[in-house]
Amino acid sequence: MKSPKKIVLLVVCLAFLGSSALPATQDKGQEFIEDLVKNFSLRSNNQPRLTSPATNSVVTFSLTQDNQTTSVFITDPVEWTRLSSPKPKKKRAFLEWAAVMAYSQASYWIRYSKFIEDWQYELTWEDQKRRFFTTEALRFDSNAFYLNWTHGFSGMLYYEFARSNHLSWWKSGLFSIASSLYWEYIVEWREIISINDNIMTGLGGAILGEAWYQLGRYFFNSTKPVNRYLSWLNPLLKINNWFDRSQLLSPYHHHFNPSAQDVYLFLGYRNSPTSTNPDNTGNLAFSFHSRLITDSSYGIPSKINEKFTNPFYTQFDVDLMYHGTTREEFGFNAKMVPVGRFIQNISEDRRGYSLYYGLGSTFFMYLKRPITEYDAGHLPVDKPEEFNFELPRDFRDKLAAVHIFGPVLDLTYFSSPWKLRLRAEAYPSFGMINSWPLNEYSVENDVQGMKSTLTFYGYYYGLGPALESQAEVYYNNLRLKGFTNYIYYRSIQGLDRFQSSIVDDSVLKDSRWHSGLSLDFRIPGSDLSVTGSVEWVRRWGRIHQFEDRNLEKRFYVGLKYLL
Repeated sequence: MKSPKKIVLLVVCLAFLGSSALPATQDKGQEFIEDLVKNFSLRSNNQPRLTSPATNSVVTFSLTQDNQTTSVFITDPVEWTRLSSPKPKKKRAFLEWAAVMAYSQASYWIRYSKFIEDWQYELTWEDQKRRFFTTEALRFDSNAFYLNWTHGFSGMLYYEFARSNHLSWWKSGLFSIASSLYWEYIVEWREIISINDNIMTGLGGAILGEAWYQLGRYFFNSTKPVNRYLSWLNPLLKINNWFDRSQLLSPYHHHFNPSAQDVYLFLGYRNSPTSTNPDNTGNLAFSFHSRLITDSSYGIPSKINEKFTNPFYTQFDVDLMYHGTTREEFGFNAKMVPVGRFIQNISEDRRGYSLYYGLGSTFFMYLKRPITEYDAGHLPVDKPEEFNFELPRDFRDKLAAVHIFGPVLDLTYFSSPWKLRLRAEAYPSFGMINSWPLNEYSVENDVQGMKSTLTFYGYYYGLGPALESQAEVYYNNLRLKGFTNYIYYRSIQGLDRFQSSIVDDSVLKDSRWHSGLSLDFRIPGSDLSVTGSVEWVRRWGRIHQFEDRNLEKRFYVGLKYLL
């Protein structure tokens, strides 16, 4: 039963809305009040959504938030919108960025002599004119794989300086891209302007940054104590929230509808090959996965048809596999869908559908443990005499990719207790992929004089399509899931940083097909699920007319803990 104070507040709120927001006609006004009363809550379990009954949208709003130590009562929707949409802190974002950039820049210049293999330009007008005003310096660099894919984390940090200071997602993306260009053009003034670094840092960093931001916001607003501690996984958000602690409402306040989220830790047994054993062996698997839908109306009985221009869906996954104390595999995946349309029609008995479609982007990385020094990237390409060039080569699989904006469609049918979810995605993709046939090709062929990164580190830069699909069936505490992901790359030609030294610039082709099935059972009354799955990874590649292929099978069993 509600307390007298809450009842008084409810009456006052209804009176306010009756005077300022009710439709002109009595019948529609009555319908509006009924919807409002039915969906009214004093807790922050819905985003404010105040529209005319003619739109058939659910009328909801809230007065308080769960994670505040004291309740915040806001009866004016305009005031609520103002408080929940804080002004961008551009100066603070720039100061935070400048502090980190100054340290990174000074550190890099102090250690400049360690990167002498990258020096190709002098500090003269002639050299710098060629760098800035021609395309001569626009090249793909020859750095090791680990150095190139981790640029995404730098971009993620740049993005977060802006995003955690309340700039929009697209302005934060520009912040990340501009930071990458500054580093390439100004800080690394002796070097080529790396195309791959700008893609990984600017675009890849924006995808990682938005997924990181939403994850931090999810933990920040969670009612679970363990999640509140996990919000420190995004320290910038926590620190900037402390700067804004005097505000009536936290600038990071947001309600995530719990029924629409999928955030969990996985720990279990995995039977799969290791880097030194092609036969399946026992391994320890650990994963953290998050799939967040930011619209709190998703999956709730209502009729909605509206555009969205802020991230609607984000994903942030980390996968690790250990054999004993040795890390055998490392995977990373982040997604965002920032623009599109959301359509929903769900009845009170939870029958209907939710659909969203739009443009999305993905950052993906997969790395198998290297077993040679050159595959690990510990040897410089400018000193071939120290390289101890071995034939045949012995590389392990690796891939880092940025799937640039492409169409995403997600459709869910509700028919309680059943639920069916279908998802499809397609992207143009830029990737750095290990040449799968290179090891076998090098048995009878000398690979020196091929693309720089291919010869020394086993990977090359490519473009191609990336396709993903997924189907899930829910019944009470059971969930059956199937998925398939396909990536195909063709090498990018003629832009190697040492292009003049290449004697075999042949076209390379590779594909990776990853598919699987899993079954989860959630233990009633708990946040634990028992899960088992089987997966297949098919690899194919071609050098000249030489082809090689492989099929890897994986089996998992373990526990998921929902966060």
